[in-house]
Amino acid sequence: MIHPSPCSRPRKRLADATSVDLRRGELEKLPIDDASCDAALLLLALSYVDDPRRVVHEAARIVKPGDGRIVVVDLLPHDRDDFRRQMGQRALGFSPDVVTEMLTTCGLTDVRIRPLPTEASARGPALQIATAARRSA
Repeated sequence: MIHPSPCSRPRKRLADATSVDLRRGELEKLPIDDASCDAALLLLALSYVDDPRRVVHEAARIVKPGDGRIVVVDLLPHDRDDFRRQMGQRALGFSPDVVTEMLTTCGLTDVRIRPLPTEASARGPALQIATAARRSA
């Protein structure tokens, strides 16, 4: 049996969506022009990469100056190495200070971080949300 490419299903589902542009790439080297996006969302991505600072830098690179926004949702620090291994993650979460440092060293400003409410039935570690802006030079 021939299985479709991982991108074929989303392409088929989004065929009529004129405002969507699907591209295959790597988080550390996005196939997107500098300063071409209004926003970038890193949703549970940083825990899976070898160099999360590089990923944040790439997100900052593609966001337009003058109120371009970045949103990061990822794990707070935890000690559940069993969970990390089971999920294939590289990191045991990130402290708010580390996330702030990653965002500000890329020239982002207005960094705000807060923990997300934990559902009683949640089985994984707690999450946080961070936002930052790329202001004009």
